[in-house]
Amino acid sequence: MDDADTPLVHTELTHRVLRVMHRRKECAIEELMQECSSYAWNQVLLEIDRLSRSGQLCLLYKKDGDYAVRLPRAA
Repeated sequence: MDDADTPLVHTELTHRVLRVMHRRKECAIEELMQECSSYAWNQVLLEIDRLSRSGQLCLLYKKDGDYAVRLPRAA
């Protein structure tokens, strides 16, 4: 099964991440992890990865190995 066949799964963590991103528009991954501190860091990183692969978030390389996330721009 490829990514196109994978259904979008929305968990409580998904909703938390997307609520934060709608409010902040763009933030460092560390800031997003602080906003989701009731979850383990690896859960948050896996959710960011999943949402970026499904097109619901965009990862941005900043500098010195830092990354930020933002909502995708409207087409």
